[in-house]
Amino acid sequence: MSGNEEVVCPWCQTEIVWDPEIGPEDECPHCFNELNDYRSIDLKVKQTGQKLRFNEQEYAESDEDLSLAWDDSDEPLDKYGEKVQQLTDEQEEAPECSNCHEFMLLAGTEVTSETAFTPIIPKTLGSAFLTGPFTSDVYVCPSCFRVEKVLSDTDRLLMVERIKSE
Repeated sequence: MSGNEEVVCPWCQTEIVWDPEIGPEDECPHCFNELNDYRSIDLKVKQTGQKLRFNEQEYAESDEDLSLAWDDSDEPLDKYGEKVQQLTDEQEEAPECSNCHEFMLLAGTEVTSETAFTPIIPKTLGSAFLTGPFTSDVYVCPSCFRVEKVLSDTDRLLMVERIKSE
């Protein structure tokens, strides 16, 4: 693999630019999954007009190139990607996933009650800077499906005021 060759991670779909001095690595610098052929399979598609079926023995010895047999209009991931982009565009804020660096989707809000949250009282402040109930915005990564929570705008301001006033 040359240093100028474009490489896309098969796991997180991130384009990888290699440092010419270091050269290619065995794992993705973004999601840390392996980049070699381990856990990868090549599928050959036979165009029959029916649903896609896979018979390993039937196609294992065939050299026929059937890469054009797949109908792009039926590709579910393209539709998924388009909808994800539309959802991301609708959001005021789209944080990056800490795992794969894709933009995350706002899934909803979660209210944490006083009984479900035990605040810590730092010696510096003498009181808790975050107390229940508070609201968190819940984000889901459309790529790796990691779930992350971020304190809502209202509770962020309240937390800042509590820290400043003490």
